[in-house]
Amino acid sequence: MLTPQNAIYDPDQYWEDRGGPSYREYTESSGYEQYRRAQWQFFSELLARLQPRRLLDFGCGTGKLFPLWVDVPEVHAYDRAQSQIDVAREEAVRVRPENPYRVLHYVSGERAEVPYDDDHFDLIVAAEVLLHVVPADIGPLLDELRRICRGHLAVVTAAPFTNPASHCFDHDYAALCAGRFELTDDHAVHRQRYLVGRKVPSSGKVPSSGKVPIGEKSQGSTNVVSSPSNPRSPLRGQVRLPNAIVTT
Repeated sequence: MLTPQNAIYDPDQYWEDRGGPSYREYTESSGYEQYRRAQWQFFSELLARLQPRRLLDFGCGTGKLFPLWVDVPEVHAYDRAQSQIDVAREEAVRVRPENPYRVLHYVSGERAEVPYDDDHFDLIVAAEVLLHVVPADIGPLLDELRRICRGHLAVVTAAPFTNPASHCFDHDYAALCAGRFELTDDHAVHRQRYLVGRKVPSSGKVPSSGKVPIGEKSQGSTNVVSSPSNPRSPLRGQVRLPNAIVTT
């Protein structure tokens, strides 16, 4: 069921129609090149600094960022459109056949259940996803992402751009992150906005995690750790996500 704010388009049908091979062709086109280069540089630097062991590619689309995650020991990916998931699963096997990423399909409805425990992921990536979530649903979605996150959330969105007719919303991320994530980075490149937030625990105090803040370098830092052959599956418990999760 669509809410009044997203009644202008049906997210499920929209991404089934525009996802899959046609969307992959777009993200590999010359017109998308500047955005692809900027995103790869941003996430490459982020991985080197945070060195996550568990990563969630939330709204993974066709897996355009999958090659970046090959050295993260445990990778999960998530999308709502089956047309996107079909391509993403092939890409997951292609980039890391010995230990493919686990790609999950979000089933639309009033409630979707994905079995992840609290505080599970060191890093959650939402690249070109949250700008498509209607304002009524963005807060509950961030609550759920915060719940399964124990480290950082990294967001790529439009900078700034609002056009409900084309399902784009310029959310107030500073206000939305307050009490959920402490923003450690917020900058724009090529009309896209890049944000990184560290999870704020229930106490409201951000602990010293020993991680290197974004924009700083550690002494003797190394690349991300190599992938184990048999990572322990974390799929326990449940995460409930709102109806208006969409991806690009």
